[in-house]
Amino acid sequence: MNKWVRNEFMRGVQAFLPLLVGVVPFGLITGIAVSQTGISPNDGIIMSLLVYSGAALLVALQLIQLGTPILITILSALMVNLRFLMYSASLAPHFQKLSSRWKILLAYLLSDQAYAVSISYLEDPSNQKTGHWYFLGAAIAMWLTWQGSLFLGMVVGVNVPPGWSLDFTVPLTFLALAVPTVKDKSTLFSALVASLAALLMNGLPFKIGVVIAAIIGIGIGAMVDEWRSS
Repeated sequence: MNKWVRNEFMRGVQAFLPLLVGVVPFGLITGIAVSQTGISPNDGIIMSLLVYSGAALLVALQLIQLGTPILITILSALMVNLRFLMYSASLAPHFQKLSSRWKILLAYLLSDQAYAVSISYLEDPSNQKTGHWYFLGAAIAMWLTWQGSLFLGMVVGVNVPPGWSLDFTVPLTFLALAVPTVKDKSTLFSALVASLAALLMNGLPFKIGVVIAAIIGIGIGAMVDEWRSS
């Protein structure tokens, strides 16, 4: 790696560093949540390597705890990750000249944080030749931070005394993820309707009520948005 490439890589790493304050606690509590489902740290790491998405991992964990069928669990995790299609479409023009190996590597390392700190840099025409190294620096820094904090959280969770019930960690983390997204009346109304629907359908088999409630909430939010814009 020559000096020019190394500088661009390190600039990407440095751009990610301010996000440590949010990523590390999220990784720790997700790791604790993994341990509370009875999954071993080794299996948890494998799961995290295959499902490199904190939100999708938490969805899968929650549904596994509820005894949800595997197909619904997989589909729900995929729905959570649909935003990566938008990220990929945004990044594609900047990486189109790269080799297939590069594209596969960067696609695997794609995360909310890596995208957020890199997209402005990539959109600057003067950075077209170096953008992939900048993105790689930010993405690898995020990947290492996430996997390390997740593993530490699992180790901590496994060693927590049995009397210290931490079953609340998964729903608490979901609340931490959801609250910042409620930025207007339509999302607030959507969240309230979905919550009420989930409560009313709590007794449905296979906990399918959670998925139905999410669909209802999304539909209501879209209707409110359309009504407000008309």
